[in-house]
Order: sequence, then C-alpha cells, then structure tokens
Amino acid sequence: MLRKLASYLPFYNVSLKYRLLLYFLFLVILPTSIISITLYNESYRTITENINTAVQKNLNMVETIFINKFEEMDGIADSIYLNPEMTDLLSAERPIDQVAVVNELTNLDKILKSYDLPGDHDRKFMPKLYMQDRPEYLQYNFSRNISTISEIETEDWYVKLPTKARYTIVGPRPASALQNTATIMLAKRLYGLKNAIIPYVGLLTVEADIGNFVSILDQLKPSTHSTIVVIDDNANVIVSPDQSFVNKNLSAEPYIQKLLNEKASHSGSYTEDIQDESKLVSYRQIDTLGWMIVSVSPVSDLNGKLVSIRRAMYVVMALCMILAFSIALLLSNNITNPIRKFIKTMSYAQEGNFDIPIQYKRKDEFTYLFSQYNKMIKQIKELINKLYISEVKKKKAELKALQSQINPHFLYNTLDSINWIALRHRVPEISQMVTSLSDFFRYSLSNGRTIIPIEDELRQVDSYLSIQKVRFNERLEYSIEIEPEVYGHYAVKLILQPLVENSLLHGIERRRGNGVITVKARKEDDQIVIEISDNGVGADIDELNDMLKNDRNSNSFGMKNVNQRIQQVFGSSSGLRYSNHEGPGVTVTVTFPCTTTLEGLEHDAENDHS
Repeated sequence: MLRKLASYLPFYNVSLKYRLLLYFLFLVILPTSIISITLYNESYRTITENINTAVQKNLNMVETIFINKFEEMDGIADSIYLNPEMTDLLSAERPIDQVAVVNELTNLDKILKSYDLPGDHDRKFMPKLYMQDRPEYLQYNFSRNISTISEIETEDWYVKLPTKARYTIVGPRPASALQNTATIMLAKRLYGLKNAIIPYVGLLTVEADIGNFVSILDQLKPSTHSTIVVIDDNANVIVSPDQSFVNKNLSAEPYIQKLLNEKASHSGSYTEDIQDESKLVSYRQIDTLGWMIVSVSPVSDLNGKLVSIRRAMYVVMALCMILAFSIALLLSNNITNPIRKFIKTMSYAQEGNFDIPIQYKRKDEFTYLFSQYNKMIKQIKELINKLYISEVKKKKAELKALQSQINPHFLYNTLDSINWIALRHRVPEISQMVTSLSDFFRYSLSNGRTIIPIEDELRQVDSYLSIQKVRFNERLEYSIEIEPEVYGHYAVKLILQPLVENSLLHGIERRRGNGVITVKARKEDDQIVIEISDNGVGADIDELNDMLKNDRNSNSFGMKNVNQRIQQVFGSSSGLRYSNHEGPGVTVTVTFPCTTTLEGLEHDAENDHS
C-alpha cells in the first residue's frame, strides 16, 4: 500500500541525482522557511501589538490632555464663581437705576479681567459672563466680558445645556470680534449662592483657542500621514489638524459607522481598507464629554520595522537557497557519479562486453561494491564460456547418438525388401507405408545437411502424414498447400515433422471423430510463413507460447528445440507462435526469413550441431 502511494509522488520516477538534490533542498529550505515564517509571524504579531499599544497610548494622552485642559478651564470658572465679590454680586438684588447698573458692570468686569490671561499663549483662556434678566446691559455695557443672557438664549447649544451638569463643553465656536480664531468653550450655569430667592442668575463661559487642541492632536498623531480627529456622538468633527474636516459630519464614512456601532467598547483598533489602502483605525472615547478620538493611519507608515524584517527574511532565504542548492548539487553528484559509472559499465556487460571493469580509486562503500561487481563479471564470463562449450559438446553428442541409431544403408535395404514382399503378395497398403517411410528417413538424413530446401522439408511432412493416414485409416484427413513463391528457399531440417506429430498426438488422437491437419506455406514480403492447423481438442495458447520462452516444462522439449534451432540459424525474430483459429484445434505458425543461398546458414547450423 505504501509503495502504491509512493508511486503517486511527483518525484517518484525522477532520477536518483535529482531526488537527492530535492531531498537536500527540502532538508535545508523547509526548516529555514518554517523558522523564518514563524519568526516573521511572531514579529508581526508583536510589532502589531506594540503599534496598537503605542497608538492607544497616544490617544490616551490626547484624552488626558484634553480633560486636563477642561479641568483647568473649569478651575478658572470655579475661581470666578466662588470669588467672594462675585458671590455677593450674583446674590444681590437686581439693580434698579442707571448708577447701580454701571456699578455692577464695573465690578463684574474687574473680577473677570483678573482671570483673563491673553498674554500666556499656553493658557489663553477668555472668561465671559452672561447675566440673567439684565436688558440694561445692552444700553450701558462697556465691557466685552459682560453681556446679557438674551444674546445667546436662542442659540442651539444654549438650549441644550443640561441644568445640573458640572460644566458643559461647547465647540468649536467660530471666530468673533473678541477672538479672531475658533475656540472651545466651557459653559457653567451660575446661581445666587447667598440668596435662595434667585436660583439662576447667569452663565459663565471660559473659551480656549482651538489651536491649543489642534497642536496636541498634531503632536500625538501616530505617523506623518495619519489623520486624527475628535468627533461628537453625531460624528461631527470638533477638532482636527486639517481645517477642512472641522464641523464636517463623518457619519457616512464606513469606518465611522463601524465605530458608532461599537460604542460599547471604550477603545480599540482594527484594519480597514480606505480608498484602496490598508489603514489602521484606532479610537478612544472621552466618556465624560461623549466625544471620541479617532486616528486613521496607513499601515505602510506604521509597519516600517516589519518591512525591514520581511526584506531581511527574503535575503536570508535566498542566500540559504543558493547555498543549499550548491551543497545539494555537490553532494548529489558526489553520490550519483559512481552510480552512473556503474550503470555505464553494466550497459557494456548487457551488450556482451565483459572485458571492461569499473575503475574506482576512492575508499568508501562503493569500493567494495565495484570490486565485487568486477569479480562477478569475471565469473560470469568464465561461466558463459564453460556453458557455451558444454552446450556445443552436448548437441554434438546428441546428434552422433541419433545418427548412430540409424544405419542408412541397412535401413534402405531392409525397407526395399519389405516393399518387394508387399508387392509380391499384393498388399499395396504395406508398399505405400514402406515407400513413405523410406522417403521420410531419406529426407531426415539429407546426407548429413542441416539446411535443406523447403520443398524437401514439406515432402518429409507429406511422407509422415501418409504413414499416419494408413495408421488412422479414415479418421485422418490432411492437405498440404504450397504457394509457388515458396519453392527455391531454404529452411532448417526437421522443424515441421515434430509440429505435425505434436498435432496428431495432442490434438487428433484425443478427439472423437475424424481429424484434419492442414499445412499451408506462403511468402509474405521477405518472410516464409508456414501454418500447421488441426481440429483437435485444442490447448491453452498462452501456456504454449510461454512454454517456448522458458524451461519450466520438460515435456515441451521437442517444441522448444525446434524453436531454438530456427532462431539459432535465422535470428530471434524468427520461430514458432501458437494461435487459435475458427472451430476447434490449434494453429502453430513457423516464420523465418526468405533465403535462397546457403551462405552463412551452414556455418550457423554447424555451430548449432558441432
């Protein structure tokens, strides 16, 4: 199962050299890649966490500075509110004449001017008092810090002021005659602390230049190309270093909608594609004001360290790959070069050249292997020589034994005597059999020649079948069909009679009823094809053809001997082949090249039987 699975691997059929090369490369590159990617991912996670933490620290610092600013403004408002003189003025009855109005204005203006610090650019706070129920201020007012509540009571921010809040932040306020830049304003309701009859007496505001808040955002934004804004709960921009964002509503922006949906979270960060660029969106809520600080930074600005790490990782991996490839190539060549030399030498041995030993000078495992191979090649050469001599002697002895069994002159004289006796006693069947037998032996001996004309070989088959027909009587019918083009060519002696005999013994004799043997000889291109067919009991064609190729079945010696003798003379492309035909029985086909001369054939035949 494992072997079958391994066969599906992409480099299972690749040469050993390239497999070793791939193994070495995997051995170096795979761990290096895993380590590099793991370190990069860990660095990415750590740096990303640090970036998020740093951005959140900046936003937290913005929140802290903003709240401190507002607390400072509230402190100024409380100082004014709790000033004893201011407390007395706010708790006093409403002035009833012009002189009282002017005196009240003068005293209030004096108190407020003592808290106005226009010269301190870091603390440029501007207090202003709006008194309840003082229409006279519109006529007699000479102070820019004092006004009547009617001046602002219709403005939207005033209408929405909570009644019991400690203070309320309003902004941004547009530039005015008193302040040439926009401001952030703190508003605080005032009450008559010493006079319960007068619950609400006015509104105290403390304005701060919005530039102070803008500079804070500009200094604490995460990167050069970052955008940082402060928005209210309706997504209106309150403070932004980019003046084009001020008072702009951002609720239509997808990332702002996501922030508004996540109000349950006090702070956080996430990555968002904004205008086809990956950006880090970070936010932090100022709970006391209902505001939110939003920072949008290009990821490419924040992960500069990651880019450097990734670049270094690529360089290291490229160097490792080059080094690994060089070492792997060297090692694979070092291992496979002896193997290639071994294969080349084996190819010489496969071609029959056993005189080329392997020359190997190094002292390693291959030394023993090659020395053993050289010894084995030498032994094979010696065994082949011994086997060849043994086979030649064996064939020569077999031929002599066969020839010694038959004395031609004695045999011919005896058969001739039997023939005359048969004729004298008028027994034609005996005469026919004796004549056929005499012809059979005459063709078999052929004056000791092993290469004979095809027509002689076919006449021998005719003589043999004639004898067998007398034996089988009416049970045997045969026909011999020879195309004229076949005559004049040579064949190996005694190759057809054993095949016909095999058809009789294993096919015709075992069947019930009449048997038919057909011998056909024809010429196809430059080949002689002779087919011997019978209608016998048949046989396993695959087993018969396999029998011709190996020595496992000793009963098939005759057929294999015929096949070997044909191939010995005419080459391995010639020989026997069994096949089925229509109806019962088997067909054996003999194929060998067309040859009209004995040149070269007698020499091969003599080598076969010498």
